[in-house]
Amino acid sequence: MEVHVDNHLDSETKEIQIQSEEKVNEVLPVKKENQTESVGKEIQIKCEENRNELELVKKECLSELGTEEIQIKSEDKDREIDPEEKENKSESVVKEDPFAYLDRDDFTSEKYKIEIRNLPKHYGIAEFKKLINVKLELNCSKVKTPNRNGKWLYMCFRSEEDKNSALSVLNGYNWKNTKLDASNAKAVPDPLVKKRNEQFDDCSEVKKIKLDNIGAEQQMISSVTPLYNISYEEQLIQKTNSIKNVLMDYSRRLKRIKCGQGILDWLKKQQNVNNGLPCELLEIQSLKNDSEKCVGYRNKCEFTIGMDVENKEPIVGFRVGAYNQGKTSVAPIDNILNVPQRMKNVVKCFQDLVRSSKVPVFDPENYTGHWRQLTVRLSLKTGQLMLICVVHTENMEDSAINSLKQLILNYFTEGAGIDCKVDSLYFQKAKKRAAGEGNSFPLELLHGQGYIIEEVKGLKLRISPESFFQINTAASEILFDAAKDLASINLQTTVLDVCCGSGTIGLSIAKDCAQVIGVEIQEEAVNMAKLNATENGITNAIFFAGKAEEVMNKREFQNPENANDVVAIVDPPRAGLHNKAILLLRRMTHLKRLVYMSCNPKGAMQNFLSLSMAESKTKQGAPFVPVKAVPVDMFPQTPHCELIVYFERLEN
Repeated sequence: MEVHVDNHLDSETKEIQIQSEEKVNEVLPVKKENQTESVGKEIQIKCEENRNELELVKKECLSELGTEEIQIKSEDKDREIDPEEKENKSESVVKEDPFAYLDRDDFTSEKYKIEIRNLPKHYGIAEFKKLINVKLELNCSKVKTPNRNGKWLYMCFRSEEDKNSALSVLNGYNWKNTKLDASNAKAVPDPLVKKRNEQFDDCSEVKKIKLDNIGAEQQMISSVTPLYNISYEEQLIQKTNSIKNVLMDYSRRLKRIKCGQGILDWLKKQQNVNNGLPCELLEIQSLKNDSEKCVGYRNKCEFTIGMDVENKEPIVGFRVGAYNQGKTSVAPIDNILNVPQRMKNVVKCFQDLVRSSKVPVFDPENYTGHWRQLTVRLSLKTGQLMLICVVHTENMEDSAINSLKQLILNYFTEGAGIDCKVDSLYFQKAKKRAAGEGNSFPLELLHGQGYIIEEVKGLKLRISPESFFQINTAASEILFDAAKDLASINLQTTVLDVCCGSGTIGLSIAKDCAQVIGVEIQEEAVNMAKLNATENGITNAIFFAGKAEEVMNKREFQNPENANDVVAIVDPPRAGLHNKAILLLRRMTHLKRLVYMSCNPKGAMQNFLSLSMAESKTKQGAPFVPVKAVPVDMFPQTPHCELIVYFERLEN
């Protein structure tokens, strides 16, 4: 366990700390200095009790590990330590119990976990969840599968009583002519602690050297923008080759499944005329002719609030690595190429607020502290700016929360943050999620309007905090044009906009088609799409909220007014479209063309294959096969690339 000796800082460290505090104080206007300090102290006092409890736990851990003596000795930095003693010191200080998190009061799904084996040869997770939740009425909080349709799975519960009840019901239970085997499951070790321990197992002294801030920043840059040090022309070549590999993989996998002789004959013919590819691959589309737009292009970033590696000072930036890699430190974003300069300036300004507030930052290992994340949305065309301050409010009194909200509001409306010119300021509470809770927490508007305006293809679009919008506004216009061209849209075409978000794609092509019919699972996004249509004078677009696989059963989708010329444009999340929605699209006999847009082509592979499989009892309707594909580089300086694939029905 890492030991901090806070009360014995050397003189050099104290001097740096004093200078840092003076620099922070200079940032805030004089008239707000006392106000900021007093509010920060108020919040700090209200959190003191929780920190004292944490210190008691730490002392108990130190006592158990026998590290108190080592802690005192570590203050004498000039004393020589022989190699054997040094190794023993490292082991005793750093080695931790990776299962210690199970003894904390906060809930974790690993505490009450069982393992289910001897599952049927053919089953679906949805079927299993229906069995345990509906038929058997077991209070299961989570079902985890090691792999797709694996031979075993894990079930997690919220209490020992619920876990034991499930064990008694499921062990020996006959499901699909198979007797299930249920038993207690071992908890997994904390990945952060496990990785930290591994650093001292069978590794050289060189690997034990602690990473400094410069090294951490370089590591983060290489992770966020891996292609930053190669030419843009070479980046485009690499991405084109990556897309070729995806299409080649589609061909290989299609041959291994039940696709029918007709599709195999079609595939062989396509490969002969397209250099081994299943379809024509068009030239990659990009902003290469406007090099300035290949950097600083991101219109949204989620910055982590944490501590730097070297000085343990609060910093707002990007994580150096993932939690399961044993890393929780944060590095600055000054040298990240795809983050716009104005966004960097805002982050620096917000960082000054975090440091001067004296409110502790969130610690993901112990779930303590409060400052957690800053989300920034910026329109590079209109200049409008939205900030979402995410605060971990677990064990935080309402008065402390209100004081912190007021501190943030004053800072950006009257203090040093006024220079950021924030158009929309939100506060978002965060805490450890309980069973059944969604992925997002409620938002509270502190200042300004509830949205920002973005301009795309001549449209003015409202972007709310949770709206999905392409991360690169300039490149999104190229993306939409490419999709429209592939779909051969005209004034007689009905466009089914599947996973429409706030309606950006459909609205951008509405003037070129007969009608746009959109569906999106998020109701708030659909409301924004309707509003965007009204404010831009678009009358031939309608939008529905709900799951695509359910909403597309509506008459508007099944029997549109212009049924002779219907095309679907599908732009799903990274994981792809639900298979039920794919099957529903196949059953729409009036749908002859389909454009699939994917920001994660490998993740969309199963969707591609499901579209192309031979017709059967479950897969009704003639299959769709790829005809053309075009890569679009939405993410310069990174290996990611958008892929648009144009499918047509393969009629007999």
